[in-house]
This record gives sequence, structure tokens and C-alpha cells, in this order.
Amino acid sequence: VERIQYVLEQAVEQLKEFRQLILVGAPAPISYFASPGKNSVLTSPECEIHTLARPGEDAAGALDALAAALSYNGSNVPAGKAERPPLPDGDITLPGLAAAVGATLPENAIVVDESMTSGRGMMAATIGAPPHDWLANTGGSIGIALPLAVGAAVACPKRPVLCLSADGSGLYTAQALWTMAREGLKVTTVIFANRVYNVLKREFSYLGVGDPGPIVRNLFEIGRPDLDWVLLAKGLGVPGTRVASLNEFAKALREGFESQGPTVIEVPL
Repeated sequence: VERIQYVLEQAVEQLKEFRQLILVGAPAPISYFASPGKNSVLTSPECEIHTLARPGEDAAGALDALAAALSYNGSNVPAGKAERPPLPDGDITLPGLAAAVGATLPENAIVVDESMTSGRGMMAATIGAPPHDWLANTGGSIGIALPLAVGAAVACPKRPVLCLSADGSGLYTAQALWTMAREGLKVTTVIFANRVYNVLKREFSYLGVGDPGPIVRNLFEIGRPDLDWVLLAKGLGVPGTRVASLNEFAKALREGFESQGPTVIEVPL
């Protein structure tokens, strides 16, 4: 399943050729932010939008009814085959981090994705991974990843959970690490530490008010002091490690997936 791009211009380009859009348990796609002078609607003006099932309604039943109306039995579904990416090595890059996740993700894993600007290539890199579930944040809000990972691990204690978060969003609910330790939850948490709210920096540029001044820039930065997620995790009862290369990241992921309790991996960017 291809995910709609986060950046407004990229999403519009992605959807521009569609002339029919059928909504199943989802609202019509719009941008995360309403930027001055920009249209928040992602589909083209020529696209007709049809609602098969609203959010909260029986989406599976609606699809079954549609298949029955079309006399479709599912026998002609093409069997796609995707390969895992090779294990990357060398210096840390965003495509390399995504490839490492795709190369190591275990079967039946639950991915909780709040990686935001650091993880836009994650879904594409995991197409060839074994079957897994993918849980994402909604509406552009941040702070859900760590407690959502707790819920996933409690609900499915035999399944490995990979939590992809960042220093800004993770700080909202860092106490969830203590719950992971207390309950012995099998969660591997990756913290992408870029020391900045990149989303806010980009959205500010859309306002048309020029470059941010020192006060605004200070609000976007996460530093003075820098957060030490290895020490934060240790203080909350979770072992952590900081990686400096893609090789170290892949190794830490595998060790986390093999662990019977929670772990934290900090990735400085």
C-alpha cells in the first residue's frame, strides 16, 4: 500500500492523475496544515470522490458488498513480489536507516511510526519485509508513538514491536519507557535525534513572512542541553545504545528484536 506523501506539493503530484477516488473508512485527503495561499485539498479538481464507508462504519462489509455487486471473487489479484533491501553500511543517512529497518524487520512485527521527517522512506523500504502491521500518527499530531507502542505490546505480547520516534515527539511521552520496563514489554524504540522540529521550520517558510528571527529559531531547536536518550532510557529502566553508523544501527535493531524486553536506540542526525 502506497502512503500519501506528507509534504503538500508531493502529495498533489502523487494524486494528480486520479479521476475517481473511493473512500473506505477514511475522509477525503487534505494537507496536514492550512497554509496561506495554498489549497489544502490534495486531489485534482477533476477527481470525483465517492464514499463507500465513512470512518466508524463497516469498511470490510462495504468492500464485500462492492465485490458482490461487481461479481468479483478475488481470483485475479496479481501476486506482487518485493525483495528486502540489502543491509546498508557506512555513515548514517536517511535512506540507509530505512534500508536497515527493511532488511531486519522480523515477521509479524508491529511498527509504530512517528519518525516524521526522519522516516519518510520507511514504508517503501519495508515493502519486501515479512508480513507486519503499520500504525501511524493521525492528523499531524506528535507524542503518540511511545504509549501506542506500549498498547501494541500489551495487546500482542508475543509480537515484536518497533517504535520509530524522534527526540521532539518522544519527549512528550517519555514516561512510557518506564511502563515498558515495568511490564517487560518487547518494544524496540528508535529515537531519531535531529535536535530540531523540522516540520515547524518548513511550515513557517510557507507563511510568507521571511526568515525566522533568533527567537523563533530558538523555539524550533531542541538543545541547550541536548537530550541524552541513552541516559533518559536508563533512568526509566530501559537499556539503551547510541549508534554512529548504519552497521551499528542494523546490529542494534537485531539485538532489540531478539531481546525479551524493551530497548532504546538513539540515532544522532
